[in-house]
Amino acid sequence: MMRAAGPAGASRDPDGIGPCVILGVAGDERTEGFSAALVRAGHPPARVLDYADFVAAPDRLAALFPEGQGLLRIDSPGNAPRIRRALLRLGGADDVEDEADGATRLRPDHAFQRGLAAAVRLARRSVPPGVAVTHEAEAVALFYDKRACHAAMSAQGLPVPQALPPAASFEALRDAMRAAGMTRVFVKPRFGSGAAGIAALALARDGIIAESSAEHVPGARRGVLHHSHRMRRYRGPEAVALVDAILAQDAHVEQWVPKAALDGGPCDLRLLVVGGEPAHAVLRTARGPITNLDLGGRRSDAEALRALAPPAAWDAMLADCRRFAALFPRTFHLAFDVALTVGLRRHVFFEANAFGDLIRRVRHQGLDPYAWQVARLPGWIAARRTVDLAA
Repeated sequence: MMRAAGPAGASRDPDGIGPCVILGVAGDERTEGFSAALVRAGHPPARVLDYADFVAAPDRLAALFPEGQGLLRIDSPGNAPRIRRALLRLGGADDVEDEADGATRLRPDHAFQRGLAAAVRLARRSVPPGVAVTHEAEAVALFYDKRACHAAMSAQGLPVPQALPPAASFEALRDAMRAAGMTRVFVKPRFGSGAAGIAALALARDGIIAESSAEHVPGARRGVLHHSHRMRRYRGPEAVALVDAILAQDAHVEQWVPKAALDGGPCDLRLLVVGGEPAHAVLRTARGPITNLDLGGRRSDAEALRALAPPAAWDAMLADCRRFAALFPRTFHLAFDVALTVGLRRHVFFEANAFGDLIRRVRHQGLDPYAWQVARLPGWIAARRTVDLAA
């Protein structure tokens, strides 16, 4: 599936981006939004190459750059079943057809992550040397792996929650929590997005409580998990069974760090970094421990939190965003999930996102996230070409 996204534009690009191709999902809000931003800025619309079609015939990508110049934007693969199957096959999965039993089912996504990284690596090899590419495979692979990303941020001195070693069962996790003096943790599928399958686990005096959007269906082995798109609370044996099922799929476990509160609930930030500089931020608040907007979190203005925080605390958070992003100069943009802690004087990073730029109704210096990226691209492309020539 390959087409231009948005209205027709001029055949030449006057500002140094050149013809743009998006490796992504045709008709997706992301690809349509970025192409529309190109057109508004006077560039030709982007061509979209579907991940599944690219995996089936990689040579078609190079043909989209007949002059050997331009931009390849790597975008999120989304959740389209045909794309997921293509990336699973590329990642070496041997049970792809089993995916037909339901789009909401949560699975260990090791093969999907490998397939996505392989697709990005293949795309970089397929385009002519004069084409700038927005992402590198190593960064995409790292950001999709919650355990490895947490370790990388920790190694760079960024404040992150304390992590626990991988546990094979709820009993092993409970013992590790007691040894570390923890009563509350987040149990996260190692690979995944959108808080799918994450459980906020508390060992309280009145029992065991887990809050999650995952629906646990008991069955063979440890049962089946589905992403229900709504939060639910599990108690006692049901909470144990849920956590056991998540751990069985390979999980990252980290301390549940108390976040600063706003409007009566905990809050955190999705913060977009473009070309190494922090840009758009959306504040997410919730009544419970998980703030994702598609799980009931409420969107708020990040400036409301910034107005309450000491300037030095906010500046320190942005400085850490710049410092970590600088490790990936060949990755045009990434996004962080980060929060100020209770007291508003410290910050803590939870995740980095390989894409994360679908941030609605937020502007930075008057521009939405896609318009801001389009404005920053010529300078970033020129800087990358200078580095490549010097190498």
